[in-house]
Amino acid sequence: MILAAARYAYPNAKVRALRSKQLTAQDRHFLLEARDFSSFLAYLATTPYGRELPDLEDELPDPGVLERRLARPLMEDYAKVARALRGKRERESVLALFSRFESENLKVLLRAVFSGLGKQAVSHLLYPLGTLSTLPWDNLWACDNPAEVADMLIRTPFGTALKHAVPQFEAQGRLFPLEMALDLSCFQRLKQAVSGLRSRSDRKAAKGILGPYVDILNISWTIRLKIHYGLSPEETVNYSLPGGELLGLSQLHRLARAEDISSFLEQIPRSLQREIGEVSEWEDFPTYLETWFLRLLARLFMGPPFHIGIEIAFLLEKEMELTALITLIEAKAQGLSLDKAVKKLPRQFSGAAHV
Repeated sequence: MILAAARYAYPNAKVRALRSKQLTAQDRHFLLEARDFSSFLAYLATTPYGRELPDLEDELPDPGVLERRLARPLMEDYAKVARALRGKRERESVLALFSRFESENLKVLLRAVFSGLGKQAVSHLLYPLGTLSTLPWDNLWACDNPAEVADMLIRTPFGTALKHAVPQFEAQGRLFPLEMALDLSCFQRLKQAVSGLRSRSDRKAAKGILGPYVDILNISWTIRLKIHYGLSPEETVNYSLPGGELLGLSQLHRLARAEDISSFLEQIPRSLQREIGEVSEWEDFPTYLETWFLRLLARLFMGPPFHIGIEIAFLLEKEMELTALITLIEAKAQGLSLDKAVKKLPRQFSGAAHV
């Protein structure tokens, strides 16, 4: 315990300082209640996200461009947390989590290369990764085709998965196998990083967060691949992520075969079923799952603090705040009513509308 306290005293102090800059309940209330997009941005300018906003006196920014600009504080927080951690293995767990954003930028790059577009045409879609990413981005943008991109990444954590997906890409003529390979490589790296943590308390805390996180992603992906992409149950399960806590392969198979929401819910573990039992539409699942996961993260901050779980929980909590903020930006830009906007947000965010 003494060693753990010494190892995590500074990182935990850093996380507490960074967490104090998150949106308050009052912020969420006024953002939700803003009568239009312009009023929403005017209030957002008074929050810590204000420094990322362009000059609002000129013209209203494009919501799509704004979304990536608002991701900068999250990227900076990743770098600050990584620098605060003393151990190489602890830093690797944070870098593995961060690699998901590298993956998203690589997807944008692959789509641009596949379509014959330059970086400038899609730059507004890229996360501002900063110095934490060491991938050879300039060389990658100079590639002529997706297979060349995969070759250039062969010695990176994405390399093996991409190499195996290239034949599928070439046979199908679409990027889907490469994009899924990027996601799978991130979570395989994350699973290995957590398993490689020396401290038992670190491993337990990290698995206690990332296991449920993978579970909710697998549920959401199963719905997306099954309902929106029309993949077979076998294909859907092949693209499931490793490292879940509540859902094993057999349960994922049953979820993929469920024909309606009622039978889908029956296959969800009871501990989670209680949290999402009120779902009536497929598109409602993410909101209920995020609400449940945010409660799990909040409970972690009330327990023993000297483990890597605090850093991981903070970064995921911050990411989910950004996701909710982006959802609200889109709702305000589209002129959706408050009731419709609230339906798209986890209760920790939408509940502020009624305080």
